[in-house]
Amino acid sequence: MGRDGKNWNHQAVTQGISSLFSSLKVIRLLRLGRVARKLDHYIEYGAAVLVLLVCVFGLAAHWLACIWFSIGDYEVIDEETNYVRMDSWLYILAESVGNPYRFNVSGSGKWEGGPNKDSVYITSLYFTMTSLTSIGFGNIAPTTDGEKIFAVAMMMIGCEWSRFIFHPM
Repeated sequence: MGRDGKNWNHQAVTQGISSLFSSLKVIRLLRLGRVARKLDHYIEYGAAVLVLLVCVFGLAAHWLACIWFSIGDYEVIDEETNYVRMDSWLYILAESVGNPYRFNVSGSGKWEGGPNKDSVYITSLYFTMTSLTSIGFGNIAPTTDGEKIFAVAMMMIGCEWSRFIFHPM
C-alpha cells in the first residue's frame, strides 16, 4: 500500500521510469550531424555522406522497430476479455521460440510468458529493415489492423527514403 492508501506496483513504476530514461538516452544519437561534420575533415565527402545516411537509416529503423513492438505488445493481450490474439506477430513469435503466452490462474491472474526482449527487438528490427528496404520478406506479417496500418506507413517511408537516396532533389 502506498502512503495514500492506494495499491501500486513498485516494480511497474520503476520499469516505467527506467524505460523513460532509456528513451531519453536515444536523443543523444541526434548528434550524428556533428559527427558527420568531423568525419568530413578526415575522409572524402561521399564516404562521409554514406556513413551519415547509414547512421540515420539505423536510427530510423530502431525507432520504427520500437513502435512496431509497442503496437504488437498493446494488441497481443486484450485485457478486457482476457484473451490472447493468436494472429498477433508477438504470439506467433512466442510460439516459435517455445515460450508461449499462458494465463497464471493460481498466482497473479495475469498473462505470463512470451518471447524475451532480445528476440523481440531483433525480430522487430528485422521486420522494419525488410519493410523499409523492400516490400518485406513475408515471414513476419502484419495481421491486426494496427499492424497493417503501421506496415503501410513504413512501406511509404521506405519508398520516400529510396527516392531521396537515388533521385535527390
